[in-house]
Amino acid sequence: MKRTNLKNIVISNSIELHLNMKFEDYEFQLNDWGESDNYCQIDDNTFIFLECECTQKHPNTNILKYWPFLEENKDYKVILFHYFYPENKAPKNRIRLCRFTASKLEAIFQERFQYVYLCEDINQFGNIILQQKKGLMQKLLTGEIRVNIKQN
Repeated sequence: MKRTNLKNIVISNSIELHLNMKFEDYEFQLNDWGESDNYCQIDDNTFIFLECECTQKHPNTNILKYWPFLEENKDYKVILFHYFYPENKAPKNRIRLCRFTASKLEAIFQERFQYVYLCEDINQFGNIILQQKKGLMQKLLTGEIRVNIKQN
């Protein structure tokens, strides 16, 4: 596994503060479909993944790769945080395509996939995370899913 770049670790750290969990600071191999930018394994079958978009012009591909990954791993559950850096210049229609694709995956993989779109200042992450009132994120926030925090 390849180490997560430092810029993405800053984003990971901001999410960690609000969820009382720790990212691994390594990319995660999604079988043969690509890698996540960072990940946290909650339990044997539940993951939080982070995708960060800095220069990507087709960010929807970073959502699409989770489709075959979830098809191949029928017991896995995924919360995907998708962060867009302010300098990202992806056209608005492609960002809409991200949200459309994610909503379709949430419908197909009910209780197994949840998408969290982040384009705000990292200081606003807490508000966005707490607004997640559905699916896996709600279970994580209410303690129905327990996070195993790894100590360094």
